Amino acid sequence: MILTDKGILAAIENGEIVVEPFKPECLGTNSYDVHLGKNMAVYKDRTLDAKKHNQMKNLK
Repeated sequence: MILTDKGILAAIENGEIVVEPFKPECLGTNSYDVHLGKNMAVYKDRTLDAKKHNQMKNLK
């Protein structure tokens, strides 16, 4: 479902969507920009193995 900015605000007001913290400047005409965090990491090995813990390297 695609919501307009007014639809997003209405869904937040009636509890259908929870955005914490809500920043009005992140609200677009039909989107809300989210930010996952300050850090980024990549896997050290090119091939990943689901049976083991794959090592990661933090990027600055």
